Amino acid sequence: MNWHNTPIHILDFEGNGRSGVVEFGVATVFGGEVVAARTEFCRPQGRIPRREVELHGITNQAVAHAQPLKSYWEYFADLRQNGPLGAHHASVEESLLKKTWSHSRLAPNFLKPGQWVSEWGPWVDTKELYANLFPKVPSHALGKLIETFDLLDKLDLLGQEFCPKSRRKFHAALYDALASAVLLLHLSTYEELSKHITLPWLLAQSFASSAKRQEALQGNLL
Repeated sequence: MNWHNTPIHILDFEGNGRSGVVEFGVATVFGGEVVAARTEFCRPQGRIPRREVELHGITNQAVAHAQPLKSYWEYFADLRQNGPLGAHHASVEESLLKKTWSHSRLAPNFLKPGQWVSEWGPWVDTKELYANLFPKVPSHALGKLIETFDLLDKLDLLGQEFCPKSRRKFHAALYDALASAVLLLHLSTYEELSKHITLPWLLAQSFASSAKRQEALQGNLL
């Protein structure tokens, strides 16, 4: 399954389990490029702590009249039916999704073509992909990977195209989603990897557990 033929929707959330999601960003990768993006502020469940405001720059006043994440059910459910979701450290995004909606609509299991699941995963996780493929890199944090692989110029160009002017920075949801998308697309530049990269392979390599990766790869996914 050529991974360029299926859209992958890269998500990033700002917020946490206590305050809830206060901003989301989605960058859709298809055909070897970012083809669409969306970002919205979301009303929190309570007040945003000062330390969180200092991190992402979103004040309580800025989101006081925004729609809560739960109002975007149709949007996220449609994304999941259309293609797999992705993120950098996907367990965080999955946890925040599940706090709002425990399950997705019935959707394809892109790890096992022909099967259907009512789950948000399996995910394409760029943190785990880079940890598995480039284990000697000093840090697999999002910003550090962008710096290590000299991808900041590409990211900034996408930020200028898709992000609101005030949110073209790390810890802004869409900018971070675009950073993860840039990392994913960068894998195609490695000739030795190109013959392996199918959608099931990406999903299998996104497991943190070596046992789960091995189990998935033994399912004739390559």
